[in-house]
Amino acid sequence: MDEQDQLAIGGAPAPPPRPRQAPVRATRATRAVAELLPVARVAVDSGQPHLDRPFDYAVPADVADQAQPGCRVRVRFSGRLVDAILLERSATTEHSGALTPLASLVSPEPVLAADVAALARVLADRSAGVLYDVLRLALPPRHAKVEGEPPGSPAEIPSPPEVGTWSRYAAGPAFLQALAAGRSPRAVWAALPGPTWPAEVAAAAQATAASGR
Repeated sequence: MDEQDQLAIGGAPAPPPRPRQAPVRATRATRAVAELLPVARVAVDSGQPHLDRPFDYAVPADVADQAQPGCRVRVRFSGRLVDAILLERSATTEHSGALTPLASLVSPEPVLAADVAALARVLADRSAGVLYDVLRLALPPRHAKVEGEPPGSPAEIPSPPEVGTWSRYAAGPAFLQALAAGRSPRAVWAALPGPTWPAEVAAAAQATAASGR
């Protein structure tokens, strides 16, 4: 991305550029560009509400296999290195100039699913906020040590829980049964006094997990 090309503000609006076909040229000849899906569309932590939109960068060939949608990257933006989330890979870009390559791949671990990204965009638009501010709250903090460990085996699906203290509520047993059956019952829960409500929350989570969710 060329800052002068992409971040120009003011003056008469320019006509929309025509999409360019791959291969995409990078501004640094020292880093070859990925042959397959060479464009990274990223959400940038710019701190500027008027720049709340995706920006295109070139995907360096040396990180092409690891730079996948949902992972954390660093990019050069307005003369400084900032955090960003890779939203998608593309074969083309509407930017007419040469694309700046991704500065670095922070982690190949995908942390942002496509449906969560879409929901974050809706929340930001509805609240007149900024996408990256929503993502900052939605995504867990990074733990490099855990990312370096091999992935564990998937947890076994638990069996449905006993009704237990959910029997204190008129619709409590039916609520647990609906969760365990994979349904999404609409309910408002006002926890009764006593020390058992954390166990009731755990039972509801177990019932949901028992349905395979």
